[in-house]
Amino acid sequence: MHLDFAVEDLATADRAAIDAGATRLRPTDESSSDASTGSRVYAGPAGHPFCLRAA
Repeated sequence: MHLDFAVEDLATADRAAIDAGATRLRPTDESSSDASTGSRVYAGPAGHPFCLRAA
């Protein structure tokens, strides 16, 4: 199972996911991307993948 979560603030949700134990599966270059758009792929602490997508 793969979950996608629509979030209002991708940068804030990214920090919350990392603080909760998620691992980013694709590196993000903050200097070249707008943190308010797009999506990011993670694995939770148990290894299950999920995405955060800008709403």
